[in-house]
Amino acid sequence: MTTPYPGSPEMHAALNGASVALIDGETQISFAQWNAIADRIAARLLALGVKSGDRIAVRMNVRHEWFFIHAAAGKIGAGLVGVNHRLAGPEVAYMLEDSSPSAFILDDAAPAELIEIWRGLNKGPVISVMPAAGAELFDSLLHAPDAPARIAPAPAPLVLYTSGTTGRPKGVALAPETLAKRENVMEYRRLVASVVPTGPQSRALIALPFHHSSGPNTALFCLMGGGAAVLMKRFDAETALALIQRHRVTHMMAVPTMLHRIRTLAPEIAAKYDVSSLAYLSTGAAAVPHSLKLWALDFFGPQCQLYEGYGMSETMMISYLYPEEQRTKPGSSGRVLPYVELSIRENGGVRALPPRAVGEICARTPLMIDGYLNRGPLTAEELTPDGLFRTGDVGYLDEDGYLYITDRLKDMIIAGGSNIYPAEIEAVLVEHPSIIDAAVIGVPSDEYGEQPLAFCEARPGADAESVLAFCRARLARYKLPREVIFVDELPRNPTGKVTKAVLRAPYWQGRDRKV
Repeated sequence: MTTPYPGSPEMHAALNGASVALIDGETQISFAQWNAIADRIAARLLALGVKSGDRIAVRMNVRHEWFFIHAAAGKIGAGLVGVNHRLAGPEVAYMLEDSSPSAFILDDAAPAELIEIWRGLNKGPVISVMPAAGAELFDSLLHAPDAPARIAPAPAPLVLYTSGTTGRPKGVALAPETLAKRENVMEYRRLVASVVPTGPQSRALIALPFHHSSGPNTALFCLMGGGAAVLMKRFDAETALALIQRHRVTHMMAVPTMLHRIRTLAPEIAAKYDVSSLAYLSTGAAAVPHSLKLWALDFFGPQCQLYEGYGMSETMMISYLYPEEQRTKPGSSGRVLPYVELSIRENGGVRALPPRAVGEICARTPLMIDGYLNRGPLTAEELTPDGLFRTGDVGYLDEDGYLYITDRLKDMIIAGGSNIYPAEIEAVLVEHPSIIDAAVIGVPSDEYGEQPLAFCEARPGADAESVLAFCRARLARYKLPREVIFVDELPRNPTGKVTKAVLRAPYWQGRDRKV
């Protein structure tokens, strides 16, 4: 008989089945209900032709039904493909064709176009949360007859697609046969899961999307500890504070943009909510200004422990900065985790650099991919000669082995032969009292090749000259933005990262060189 994996819905249904697992608005689902519904969905998926080894494409907002599907897929040995719910029809078509799923589940309010796309690519079942011609209604799966109990030997594997900032998105997945050959896989997984501890009393606020690793991993780590996931379809700063107060949330993963949004709430609004239950705050996925960390520590109170993690879908977690290090190592993304190899390189990853020297961050972990979906093994563009993954991030290690991330390799600006890292300028800009958030790009310059240009989200009454004067006092002259442009909102991808390609495109249009 198959044994439930540690922390599985089956295990918690048997041990503490009445405990709440999922909180979605006014809907609360216990572990026992979650497991029973997953059994019914598993039986229905099998009847529809989905089998072990297949993939199920899932395009959903943050909602409790996603967990039903994930658990059901694990029970039948299938995996999930996370499809970004913000993608347009042609982008979805590419992803569906590339990943070859055998079923498609979506929650779009008007899914007709996507159902038609699916039918043009695949004859498998399509299941819609909303009533739609040609699709089975998801509700019918929930209310199917009771089904035999099934036990998942492992969580359903997730295929997640890269953001696609350069070229088309690529599917990130590790084949089971690859994992079987790797050393320290289980030890590394346990380590990552234990960095931020969870237990039956934990409540994790989940506002990050499920087509990116941070959303499902944060939720599943909490659930595997016996806690509950409090779901939030779309992040709103005041609503987040209200949910923390109402459900006594203990854990939150927040990208820097989310923290910026909370910080810029009117003081009288922020003060309305009791956030003293928050014990663990994790951040990352983009550069985190030290001033933002200090604000978070002050706002959420002394009981809140702040963690910053660094990793990516292709490698999983690389480093962590722990709570006691936040003030002693300002600006760092932490020490490299056990079982992880990291090196700072130059010349395409060939030459290793000494401490404090800035270069490309290259790493190898037990869960590093060996190739993208349907694209064969990783190439020299993605690997160093000795097999480390080239992250595309720029940074350095200090003498104590702490990692500092300074920028993205592709975002670097070369002005008059000097390297300029936009993150350094952005860190100064957000210190200005009028600036909420900032993004700096390189734009063409006949004299220098490139020059920095700053885009800023700002409070009412912000003055560009005041911001530039602030920068002049803190930056070398060659790093100064040639202009500050105020925008209502910076363009972002679903994980909160600014899509600088959108900002850059108008300035480089018609030129052979794009950076």
